[in-house]
Amino acid sequence: MQGAAIEQLAKNFPDDLAMLEVFYNCAVNDSFDGSHDIFTPNPRYIALDIIIKQFSQHPQTLPLLRDKAENDPDEEVRKFAQKKLREWGVGM
Repeated sequence: MQGAAIEQLAKNFPDDLAMLEVFYNCAVNDSFDGSHDIFTPNPRYIALDIIIKQFSQHPQTLPLLRDKAENDPDEEVRKFAQKKLREWGVGM
């Protein structure tokens, strides 16, 4: 449910810098337990994807991406962040 709410915020407030704090907080602090299924996507993954798409040039984005690539408890989030770093040509 939280993932869907985050997606709606991104859709309704694209590029709204005030929303970056909401997405960032979700990407860092959401307590998703790692049980993956099609109906329960990881809100941290969703928030990170939104940040990358809507705020790629923001100074907080690259440090967040590096942190998620190394430290996120969810392997899918770590792999996603690592992939994005490679696409950007940036090391961890």
